[in-house]
Amino acid sequence: MDNFTLPLNFTPTTPLFHINDRVPYISLIHVSTTIPLLALTLVPFFARIYVRIWPEWRFGLDDGFIVAGLASAITDWALLARGLYFEPTDISWDETFYTVTLSYFAIPVWSLSMTLIKTSIVLSFLRLPLKRGWRIGLYTLIAILVSFGLANTLYSFLKCDPKPGAWDLHIPARCPGGRIDSIVSNLCSGANILTDLVLSVVPMFLLWNLRRPLRERILICSLTGIGLFVTVASVMKVVLIEEWSRSGLGDWALSLSIATWTVTEQFASILAACSPSLKKPIEGLFRRWGIQLVEENPEISFMYVPDEMRAEETRRMARERIGSQGLQIEGGSNEHHLNDVESVGDKSFSESASTPVRAQRPA
Repeated sequence: MDNFTLPLNFTPTTPLFHINDRVPYISLIHVSTTIPLLALTLVPFFARIYVRIWPEWRFGLDDGFIVAGLASAITDWALLARGLYFEPTDISWDETFYTVTLSYFAIPVWSLSMTLIKTSIVLSFLRLPLKRGWRIGLYTLIAILVSFGLANTLYSFLKCDPKPGAWDLHIPARCPGGRIDSIVSNLCSGANILTDLVLSVVPMFLLWNLRRPLRERILICSLTGIGLFVTVASVMKVVLIEEWSRSGLGDWALSLSIATWTVTEQFASILAACSPSLKKPIEGLFRRWGIQLVEENPEISFMYVPDEMRAEETRRMARERIGSQGLQIEGGSNEHHLNDVESVGDKSFSESASTPVRAQRPA
C-alpha cells in the first residue's frame, strides 16, 4: 500500500489541517492531567531513590531500570506535547510534518518506557526470597516484556520501504496496510494490558497472605493496587486508537486524547512501581495519630530485604533438606522468627541465635 502522498500544488506553508474548537479543550485537559500526575509521581520516585542510597547504598538493577523508565516517559511526554494547540488555527505542512514525525517516534519511546518500568517492577519482586517456581515465572515475564517491546520497536522502524517513509510523509513508500497495523497494534495492546493486570494483581495476592497486621496489609495492597489504574488507562487507550483508526486518522483532538492516556499510563506505572517506598512515611504518620501498623521489624519494607534475611532463608532451606535426609543438626536450638512483608514463601524466616550449624550422622 502506498504511503500518504502530497498534492502537486502544495507549498510548505499550505494549510493541511484545521485545528477546531475541540483541540484546545483536549490540550487543556492533557496539560492539567499530565503535569500534576508527573509531580505526584516524582514524590515516591525520589523517596525510593532516597531509601536505596541512604543511610547505606542499596541501589540495585531494578532502581536503574526505573530511572531509565522515568527518563523515557518524560521524553515521550515531551514528544507528544508538540501536538498541543490552545486556540483554533490552521496548521501548515511544515508544522504537520514536524508534529507527525515527533508523534511517530513517541511510539517506540513509549514501548521502551513501559518495558523498562515493568521490568523494574519484576526485578523488585526478585529481591524477595521467593521459591523457585515464582522466580522462574518472573524471569519468564521479563522475557515476554522484552520480546514484545523489541518487536514493537522493530516493526515501527522496519515496516516501510524505504524505512524513513514510515514517518516522513513526503517520501513515497510502500507500507503494510491498515489491517496488518491493526493486528500488530492489537497484539501489543493485548500483551500490554495482560502484563499490567498481572503486575497489579499478583503483588496484592502475595502480600495479602503475609503474616502481618491487617491494617498494614491493607496499606501495602492499596499502594501496589495503583497498578490497576494503569490497566484502565491501557484499555482506554486501545478503545481510542480503534476509534481513531476508523475516523480516517485525521481527528487531531482524538489523537491528543490518545496521547493523554499514553502519558497517564506511563506516569501511573512509575507511581505504582515506587509507591511502596512511601510505606514507612505513611506508617510514621499513622503513629502520630496513635495507630500502630507495624508490630516488629519496621525497617523491613517491600522495597528492601536485608541481605542477612535472604541468607537465613537459604540456611533454613538447607536445614530442612538435611533433616529430610535423616541427619541430625547440632548447635543452638533457640530461634526467633522474623515476620515481614517479604516473607512470601513460608511467611517466616528462622535465624539461629548460637553456634554455626553442623551435621553428623546418627551413631
